[in-house]
Amino acid sequence: MENKDNFTFNVLNSVGWTMVILRIANIISTPWANIGSYWLTLLIICLATAIIDPLVNKGGDKGGEK
Repeated sequence: MENKDNFTFNVLNSVGWTMVILRIANIISTPWANIGSYWLTLLIICLATAIIDPLVNKGGDKGGEK
């Protein structure tokens, strides 16, 4: 599951940087406020995941030694 989350974050991060680069190159006309909102939303998702994940997985690794 961790690899899937990491892959999803990498894709979203790449999309964000692509939007910034395309906007600087004046290829797209998306307002800077919308691009900033995208980054802010991504930050909120990451923070929520970082806060909720330890609460959900507080039991630790259940598949350890016997």
